[in-house]
Amino acid sequence: MKKSIVLFSLLFIITSFLQAKKILLTEAVEKGYVEILAEGEGGHSGKCLKLKIKNLRKKKIDLQIPAGLIFNSNDPTLQDLMITEERMLAVEGNKKRVAKMYAACIQAPNGSPSLGSGFNMSLLATGKLLEIAQYLAKEKLYKSPAAQYAVWSISDNKRVENIDNGGLANHVADLLGVARPEYVVLHKTVSEPGAPAYREAPSVLKGRWKFSMEEDKLMTFGLYTLDGELKHAFFENKKKVRGFHKFSFTFKVFNMPQGEYYVRLISGDEVVEEKKVRF
Repeated sequence: MKKSIVLFSLLFIITSFLQAKKILLTEAVEKGYVEILAEGEGGHSGKCLKLKIKNLRKKKIDLQIPAGLIFNSNDPTLQDLMITEERMLAVEGNKKRVAKMYAACIQAPNGSPSLGSGFNMSLLATGKLLEIAQYLAKEKLYKSPAAQYAVWSISDNKRVENIDNGGLANHVADLLGVARPEYVVLHKTVSEPGAPAYREAPSVLKGRWKFSMEEDKLMTFGLYTLDGELKHAFFENKKKVRGFHKFSFTFKVFNMPQGEYYVRLISGDEVVEEKKVRF
């Protein structure tokens, strides 16, 4: 029995000794355990950052790559990127490992990185920028196109109405201490190397609407100018029966002048309900 206990203890000690050391990537680089080379995969969001990591030690190492870790572009005209996922990466002793990471641009006016663009690892983000990175990682939202607009809402003061994910948009609004958005404005985003990813090019206005009626009526729902001109009708002179109604709406606004408009529900000449929007 004593021999079994001694043997078990010895195996436990050996196993513990052989286990890989778990360490933050930033600390591993600082201590000289690993070398890292960071390159763009082309684009400003999604799986757009490639890390080439070499373990300089003989023992396997487990690297913790935290959400919120910032990589500065070697070219000051191109965007810096922030990692938006959490990752544990095992690298065998004296071996190399390549990892493609989900990241987001944190400098909207700068140009999009191209394939092979160089980056240097910087520090962990702070404040609300770190909070949103950790939230995206925790909720597994880093794959969503809305993740980039959530980051831009904080890094570049872009509108929360640009975030096409209700829960995420509400979370960012609460984080910033602003009103939760009542509609979404989608922008036409093209990731061209060297060109700004964010462009003031609203393409779609969408949202949800609900209303109740006490009697049947012919109704029109549409997008109106401030002086009352109907620009787009979602439905027009359509019979709606009494009771509760709810629906989702979409208006294409790419060729329309930017500014304020009304989304209105009308019966005849009566404005039943309206909401002011801006794109």
